[in-house]
Amino acid sequence: MWPDNALAGDTLSNRIDWSVAASLPAPGTGHAAASLGVAGAFTGWHNGALLIAGGANFPAGMPWEGGRKAYHDGIYVLKKNGSSWQWIQAANPHLKQKTAYGASTSVPQGIVCAGGENEAGTSRSVFLMQWNEAGKRIDFKTLPDLPVPLANAAAASMGSVVYVAGGEHAGKPSNGFFALDLSDADPQWQTLPALPVAMSHSVAVVQSNGKASCVYVLGGRSATASGISDLHGTNFCYDPAKRKWEQRAGISDGTTPANLSAGTGVANGASYIVLLGGDKGDTFNRIETYNARIAAAQTDSEKQRLQAEKVSLLQTHPGFSRDIYLYNTITDAWAKIGELPGAAQVATTAVKAGEDIFIPSGEVKPGVRTPVVTRGSVRSQSSFSWVDSLVLFVCFLLMTAGRFLFTGKTSNTDDYFKGGERIPQWAAGISIFGAKLSAITFMGIPAKTYATDWTYFFLLMTIIMVMPLVAGYFIPFYRRLNVTSAYEYLGKRFNTGSRMLASALYVLLQLGRMGIVVLLPSIALTLVTGIDINVCIIMIGAISIFFTVKGGIEAVIWVEVIQVLILAAGALFCLFYLPFQIEDWGATRQVLVQAEKLKVFDFRLDFTEPSFWVVVIGGLAINLLTYGTDQTTVQRYLTTKSETESVRSLKLGAWLTLPSTLVFFSIGTLLFLFFREQPEKVNMALDNVDNIFPWYIVSQLPAGLSGLLIAGIFAAAMSSTEASMNSTATLLTTDFYQKLNPAVTPKQTLFFARTATLLLGIFVTCIALYMAHKGVSSLWDRFNTILGLFTGCIGGAFVLGIFTTKASGNGVMAGMALSCITQLLIQQYTDIHLLMYACTGLVSCVVFGYVLSLLMPAERDLSGLTIYK
Repeated sequence: MWPDNALAGDTLSNRIDWSVAASLPAPGTGHAAASLGVAGAFTGWHNGALLIAGGANFPAGMPWEGGRKAYHDGIYVLKKNGSSWQWIQAANPHLKQKTAYGASTSVPQGIVCAGGENEAGTSRSVFLMQWNEAGKRIDFKTLPDLPVPLANAAAASMGSVVYVAGGEHAGKPSNGFFALDLSDADPQWQTLPALPVAMSHSVAVVQSNGKASCVYVLGGRSATASGISDLHGTNFCYDPAKRKWEQRAGISDGTTPANLSAGTGVANGASYIVLLGGDKGDTFNRIETYNARIAAAQTDSEKQRLQAEKVSLLQTHPGFSRDIYLYNTITDAWAKIGELPGAAQVATTAVKAGEDIFIPSGEVKPGVRTPVVTRGSVRSQSSFSWVDSLVLFVCFLLMTAGRFLFTGKTSNTDDYFKGGERIPQWAAGISIFGAKLSAITFMGIPAKTYATDWTYFFLLMTIIMVMPLVAGYFIPFYRRLNVTSAYEYLGKRFNTGSRMLASALYVLLQLGRMGIVVLLPSIALTLVTGIDINVCIIMIGAISIFFTVKGGIEAVIWVEVIQVLILAAGALFCLFYLPFQIEDWGATRQVLVQAEKLKVFDFRLDFTEPSFWVVVIGGLAINLLTYGTDQTTVQRYLTTKSETESVRSLKLGAWLTLPSTLVFFSIGTLLFLFFREQPEKVNMALDNVDNIFPWYIVSQLPAGLSGLLIAGIFAAAMSSTEASMNSTATLLTTDFYQKLNPAVTPKQTLFFARTATLLLGIFVTCIALYMAHKGVSSLWDRFNTILGLFTGCIGGAFVLGIFTTKASGNGVMAGMALSCITQLLIQQYTDIHLLMYACTGLVSCVVFGYVLSLLMPAERDLSGLTIYK
């Protein structure tokens, strides 16, 4: 046995704390004496419980002593009770038949158990096993049989789709690969492209490769006619979208290849696979060699001698490999990160539940089982030094003090929302750029390039492409009409209803966006710095609230200028520092070409993938909306002295995207090279690829500089929140409060604006705290996605207003409504890439709005409201 909380190794960034969760109780004894343990059991996690069912052992002696293998049908249920784990007695603790060496995997509906063997032979049977907490019983649901009987196969799940790979069929290794979609009304097994090699005793894991989830089949062995098995250290990756296999880097410790069979493993984090123990096959092959020699022996004495040598080898078996390997699916690189603290458990299936990894029972030596259920807890370790913490604290003090200098005197709403039109055009331009350089963007662009390639490069270049259109046709209307809200134009051009509808959609989108803008950087910063997530969220929220309420847009803009300078300096340092940490530049070109990391153009006419056409068309629509109609950006055009300066600020903000894009994409590629060359330096606890750049910052940059850059990320998160709060408060004040209360005084309006900002900040902070504790950020993302579908219609309304004279208020409002419905249908019934949503929303609104305007015409003075008058 080993002490509790033994460590997997001394790799600070990849620490697993190991302990014994429990030991299997002996069959029929309740919670009393421990059993011998079993190998080949069905294992999985459902409804908060670990289930271990069936399996086999040798209760009457070792097989070479004449002991007979016994198959079992017992089911054990393990649940957490406080800080400990305890066995729960199920009302029906038995399988329908004794089975071992089947494949099992956990799905949302329960645990799928497939195939296996018993005294009667190999099985095709498949069933779903569920833990019924209310009834304290096991529920079973029969599923379609496997296409062929299989034992010692590997299984993994991707959502509700179950994959079964390899195994043994009719005494021979199988290359079968099958899938069952449990979400189908009548699920049936599909035969997929065969495994490249027929083998059994592999490990199957589903993990993302940075672009999509794939099935990885690792290691295994193949019985041969000679009786000496072929051992494998292979790594085969199946991409469901492409329906084909690809061979990836084989199992190794980073330098030495390793064959491995009957081991186990789990997916962890965003792109990592942890391989735990296994049989490297040296002793296994020697035993097989003895079997072959005994079978070929000519005399009894020779047989007896060989048999004695074989038994001696079995009795002195050292146990199986205790090595723990980490595989990064993005960089295609392996590293050994430690060893299991006790005897390696093979012929079992590890189960991942939250941050815990369970290795239930299994075989520790030939013929010997263990009752131990080993539990490993993945711990996120921070290398944030005291120097970094001090720098971060000082930066917070300076940022806070600096904000007092920039809050200025806001005596009226013109100061509060437009900065008194006294912002220099260069500061407004940097602010326009900085408003889109959020903490999420700072982390996300390098992460996207690290995980994929450069195909998204032109998405950002479309900002420059739409710049002439915005400068020539949008900004002039905002400046000449002296609006405060972008949507005031729609009210003047059409009617109050269209103005309020567009403004309401924008406000709802910002409410959703701000929660994510606060939460996601907080999660990343908590992970890499160790600062409590509540502290991160409250700091971002509280400082943003105070200074936005006090200073208005002027404070927001000057803070964004400083934020851009900090992040730009830090990014440039990383760009020049990273190459010095990469040693083998000779192989760089080949690595980048093989991994297609520098691919920029993808000219396929495929609108379901981020092809060149999707990126450009979608990017043009997205950035036309962002720079032409988004209140956050439009508001900055209105803070300068004149239309000319507004146009110059736009051009500066747009052209800054070119060098910044080159810098951030290059950093992403360099991160790929760095972590490929030094795979042990990744952090397998990173559950989002977006965290890879912050992790590099805190783990690899010199002390002090890490703190400065993390402070910059905090600043970016705060300035993005402040910008959204101010723009949303602007709309609530001008498009709703003032419109519905035309008699209010300037003093009352300013008070409402500040109150709205305060309440918005409190709401956003509370939402971020709620999502952090309830883990509902995915639902919030879904909410944002749905709202994002509708923003395209806002751009359509502006296009109709500026570029047509026939469009009417009622026609545009009806067009916006039909556009929203069309977007929902497109999302529901097509596979079009999400980058195209802005385009489809804009185009559908223009088409529907124009046609309906012809059916619902309205007379209106259009002087100064279209490009024609």
